[in-house]
Order: sequence, then C-alpha cells, then structure tokens
Amino acid sequence: MRRYIFIFTSLFFLNIFSDEEVEKKIKALLPSDLTINFIDQAELDGFFVVNVDNNQILFISKDFEYFFVGDLLKKRLDQGYDSLNIKYRSLFAQNLIKKINKKEFIQFKSPKEITEITVFTDVSCAYCRLMHSQIDDYLELGITVNYLAFPQDGLVGKVFEDMQKLWCSDNRNVAITELKKGNDIEANACTNPVEGHFKTGRLIGATGTPTIVLRDGRIVPGYIPAEELIEIIING
Repeated sequence: MRRYIFIFTSLFFLNIFSDEEVEKKIKALLPSDLTINFIDQAELDGFFVVNVDNNQILFISKDFEYFFVGDLLKKRLDQGYDSLNIKYRSLFAQNLIKKINKKEFIQFKSPKEITEITVFTDVSCAYCRLMHSQIDDYLELGITVNYLAFPQDGLVGKVFEDMQKLWCSDNRNVAITELKKGNDIEANACTNPVEGHFKTGRLIGATGTPTIVLRDGRIVPGYIPAEELIEIIING
C-alpha cells in the first residue's frame, strides 16, 4: 500500500529525535500492517497526532509511553468544544482533494457559487441518484458540486466498468445523469482516474456513498438535502 508520511509543522522535538526516528518509534507501537498517513505535533502538549488507515486519529506521547484512541475535545472561548480529531481528519482530506487535477472532476457549477463540495459517488447507489436528481437545489443555493468516482463494490464488476465509461465519455455531465437514471451510455476506452479516486476516497475514510467533503475538508457521510447541507456549511 502506498504510504503518505507528512510532517506538517516545524517540530521542536526534532532536536531530540529526527523525523525518521519518530516514525520508527511510532511504527513500533502500531500493528505492522497499519499505514501511517501523517505525523504532526498535536495541540495537546506532549503528544504527537498520528493519522492512520481510513483517516483515523491516534495520539501518542512524545516519550512513546502512552497512546490513546478517541475524540479529543478542545474548549472554545464561548464554552463550547471543538473536536481535534475532526480538525486533523479534515486537514488530511483537504490536502488530498487539493492534489487532484480539477480536470478529473465532473463539475456542476453553481451560477451563484458561495462554496463547493466534493462528492465521492457511485452511479448505482440509491442515495447518490436521489442527490443527483436534486442537483439544481444545490446549485440554486450556491453550492458547486464536484463528483469523484467511488464504486462501492471496488475495482471490479459492472459499476466499476460503468464508471470508467463515464469518465471516458465526451460529455461527462450528460453521461452521469443518464447513468443515475438507470440508462446505459456508450462505451469508450481511455486512461481514466477512477481507480485513483477510489483509493483517495478510501484514504480519507469513505466507506459508502455519497461521501461529501466540504471545502474546509470536513467529511459529511451520506445524502444530505441541499437546505440542510448549506446550514452545515455556514454554521459549522
């Protein structure tokens, strides 16, 4: 499996350990088949934050004696709480989405754009079809929709083949609408990004469709009607 090891910040602890030594010590604490996506200095003093398979978050003490899994909350000035797990998961998702060539998106652009979302979609899934049937609602509220491929059955079978045909279509916007209506489209062969999209979706933790990634990297699983989604986007 491809590994993504990112040290996002300038880490003061490198005066004691090199980044290679930190990675080696952390890997020794974890199952050998667990992929590390990034290591960073946590906002919790004395701890690293480690992002692993499926965009899950671990916190490991800098003496490598303690680690815990669970939601770490940080108190806000207004007495509420923010999840640092969501922050770190969002950062990773946002960085991965930014690396994708925009030409690979199937984009439905809002003429009133105030934000955009990235949607990992499967042309056969009922809720993906429901969401797409309401695409004008999202566009009317200023939400541009960028589709990426995430065949739920993986990289085999009819849906995977249909999604390859889709990304090879001369008019992807028309083709995705036809497929989500249950119609077939003309088969074209080309070098396509479907496998790459699927792997990116797995990296950010997508397990089903639709999986929505907001502009700030927050991940919203499942179908959300446009009016509810814009409230989530605006209010956090």
